[in-house]
Parts: sequence; C-alpha cells; structure tokens
Amino acid sequence: MNKRAPAIACCISASLLGGAAYAEEITWLSADFPPLAMFDKDTKDPGYMNTLLKQVQQALPQHRIQEEVLPWPRVLFLAQNGGAYCSAMAAQTPEREAYLRFTAPYGYVYPVGVVAMAKNRSLFKRFLNKSGEIRLRDLLDYNELRVGVAGNRAYGAKIDDMLKPLLQSNAAQVMRVSQDNSTKSLIGMLQKSRFDYTMAYPNEAVFYDNALNDLHFYPIAENTALIAGRFSCTKGPHTDQTFADLSRLTSTLQTDTALAASYERWLPPYLIKPYRQRLASQINSSTR
Repeated sequence: MNKRAPAIACCISASLLGGAAYAEEITWLSADFPPLAMFDKDTKDPGYMNTLLKQVQQALPQHRIQEEVLPWPRVLFLAQNGGAYCSAMAAQTPEREAYLRFTAPYGYVYPVGVVAMAKNRSLFKRFLNKSGEIRLRDLLDYNELRVGVAGNRAYGAKIDDMLKPLLQSNAAQVMRVSQDNSTKSLIGMLQKSRFDYTMAYPNEAVFYDNALNDLHFYPIAENTALIAGRFSCTKGPHTDQTFADLSRLTSTLQTDTALAASYERWLPPYLIKPYRQRLASQINSSTR
C-alpha cells in the first residue's frame, strides 16, 4: 500500500478544487482485461486499472465518476456516439482521435511479446538478439515452429503487419483461434502443445500460468517501446473540466508507487528490472 498516496491525492485535490469551475458527472468506461483490469468479486489482487481509477476518484472528489464495465466493442461504441464518458483503456489512434481527446501518459506498460513454454527455450535461442529480445519476423518465417494467434485481436501495428501476409496466405505455421477469451484459450492450448508459441502481454502470461512457472516471455525486438497509457474523454463541454483535471494528474501518477506495484505484481521477476529501466527512460524522454 502506498502510504504517500492519500497525502498526494489530498494535495492534488486541493489544487484542482481551487481551479475547478464546476463539477461534472462522468461515466468511466472499463472492460474486463485480467489481470490489468479485474472485476471478479473473488479476485484478491486489484488490477492496475482498478487501482488507477481509485487514485483518480480520490484525487478528483469534485467530480462524480462512476464506473461502468462493458464488453470492449460496446465501450468504443458508446464513446463514439457521444456522452459524458472518460476511460483509461483506449489506445490513442487516428481513428479514435475523431471522437476522443487524449491526455499525456499516466503510465507505461510492456507491449505484447512472445510467450512459449519455459522448457522449450532452446528452440528460440537462434532468434534472440544480444538483449534477449526475439526477432519476430525471423521467427514467423520459420515454418517448423507454429504460432497460435487470436483471430479477432489486434496485437499492434508492427506485429499485425508481420502477421497479415501469413494469415492471408493461410500459412501452415499459423493457427488462428477465435474464442471469447482468446488469450486464456491460447495459453491453455500452448500448455497442451497444440503449437509452439503465442503472443500476449507478460502480465497475461503470469496470470494464466497459475503459478506453475511453465511459461517464458520474450520481448519482441521490433516492438520494444513501452505502451503509453492515456486518459481519454469524449469531446464536448460535458467533459471539459474532467479532462483538464485528468491532464494535470498524469505526471503525478507516472511515479505513484501504489500504481507501479499493482502492475509489477503481475510481471515475471526477470522483467521487473528491465521494465523499470525502460520506464525511467521513457518518462525522461522528451519524445514520450
């Protein structure tokens, strides 16, 4: 628990209250993406997004921010059609900028990487660079190792571009899975040796590994930058003040220890030091 959080939130709240013209009622759109965001009542450890919203509500008491958890397509549909909506989950894209405005980053998380069985590390050594990152393009071209991918999931522009020609040609080394909880299904199939590797976020691999330590995560050499998490709100006067207040909150959240701990809780131990190094670099970068 971050003992500094209440004091930080108090100070932030006081400064924002002094400048706020009025309070707003906001619906905070969320979706279930364990372990980043978890809404199972039996879950003991809060997800990163769950902790983040608590920090926001504590820091901005002048606004009435009520969370609504929906399937992700429904979240985007509501945001696109307007209303007093904000979220912390939407990635900034040119398409979404048509109906959402985005703050500076409140934090950074690892991008998607390659997940394979730990016992099979020798199969992947030939594809690693000196930093232990996997050269995904070379791996995908190697048809003796099969990859399982989600049929309806976007892995990011760089990865999707590498997958596209293989999917279009029905390449033998690619198995496409289309299920509601695709990541859970893919990791279960990986553990049953249905294919040799899949792609997921590292915290997903830890969560679905069930503490068996069966899995190993490889960062992708072509996709090394941490993903920036940004608050987003619909455009219009009904979210103007909340968006302004969220924008002022971002720099404080980047170094909030409770928030960082809620994310690192679901990282494999061998990734924590590299994550902290990359995080410090991106926070200090003038191009972030």
